[in-house]
Amino acid sequence: MKPDFNKMSKDELRQYVISHQDDKEAFYIYADRLKSHPSTKVYCNSLSPQEIDQVITRHLEQQNLTNG
Repeated sequence: MKPDFNKMSKDELRQYVISHQDDKEAFYIYADRLKSHPSTKVYCNSLSPQEIDQVITRHLEQQNLTNG
C-alpha cells in the first residue's frame, strides 16, 4: 500500500522518490510540487561583485528570519 503523497512534506516525498525510483506516480507528484513552489531565482550575469554580495546577504538574512 502506497503512502498518501499529499500528506508528505517535500523532504519526505523527495526521500521516498529517491528510495522508490520506479514509482512514477510519486515522481510526478514531486515534480508538480517543485514546479508549483519554485525556489530558484535567476540573476543576470552582469551583476557587479558588490551586487552579488548584496544578493547573498539578503538571501542569508531571509533564511535567518525564516528559520528563527
